Amino acid sequence: MLVGLQGNGKTTTAAKIAKFLKGKGYKPLLIPLDFKRPGAHEQLVFLGERNGLPVFKDSSGEPVSAIKDVVSYMEEQGFNIGIVDTAGRKEIDTDLMDELKIVHEVLKPQETLLVMDSTIGQGALRVCQGFLDFVDLTGGIFTKFDSSAKGGSVLSFRYVTGKPVKFVGVGEKIDDLETFEPERLISRILGRGDIQTLVEKAQKAISEEESVKLLKKVSEGSFDLNDFREELQSLAKMGGISSIASYLPFASQMKLPANFSDDKMTRKMVAIINSMTKEERENPDIINGSRRERIAKGAGVEKYDVNLLLKNYFNFKKLIKNVKSIDSIIKFR
Repeated sequence: MLVGLQGNGKTTTAAKIAKFLKGKGYKPLLIPLDFKRPGAHEQLVFLGERNGLPVFKDSSGEPVSAIKDVVSYMEEQGFNIGIVDTAGRKEIDTDLMDELKIVHEVLKPQETLLVMDSTIGQGALRVCQGFLDFVDLTGGIFTKFDSSAKGGSVLSFRYVTGKPVKFVGVGEKIDDLETFEPERLISRILGRGDIQTLVEKAQKAISEEESVKLLKKVSEGSFDLNDFREELQSLAKMGGISSIASYLPFASQMKLPANFSDDKMTRKMVAIINSMTKEERENPDIINGSRRERIAKGAGVEKYDVNLLLKNYFNFKKLIKNVKSIDSIIKFR
């Protein structure tokens, strides 16, 4: 059972957990019990259909009635775990808490997780205590954990509830959910980076063969724009360079544009590289002013965009110069 304030990402998190558990061999069912927020039910159904996740469809409009129906439905259909998305409000109020308390008593969930926005700041103490007064929390989930290391809200949750943080959301995609590792958070807060998480992300997005090929080109000094184009497409699967840089110990020394992780930005950069000649892609140093104008015209962008791409390319080369082998990555830990 997921609880929390409106706008903290409960519905999206429910779908992420279902996908995560499905990958672990469970047969999860998404259960929308948020009958207060317009479109909440439809949002969960959309996320479920888009990602191949079953959703319980109830038209009663009343949580307790839906719970009674869903238990028998799960038994009939062979689902072995249900993920309940409950109603939220902008602020904690009596009506919300009374309803949650009733739903919790009827449902008797094995896990009751408080979903919180990691950027909430000092308000975390009040929110944690507000929910703890009405339902027996077993843990927490923090969303928007990808932009930077945020420890205050996590510490507040632990201080007030004494319960563990189970998951953190690290992006908008369905797979952007990680089990919470306290040691990794502390490492990031202290500026030591989180290379272990970065390596795990890389292993999911980039094959071992591709990694060996990249490291070889880096060591030989032959990394060109053809390679950069391939890496852009791979790194997009990992959340983009801005997200990746946040895990590095020397991230504060790198000045990368905030929109570098955008899918739209990635597509634009790939289009620019595709507008170059074979010679230009293999030897970017020859790209002068007139060549930049021609490339921009061919890609349907401004000359500024070409300049930005080349700047990002040279910055990226500088970044990966620090990584000569997998062994050197692990030494950062």
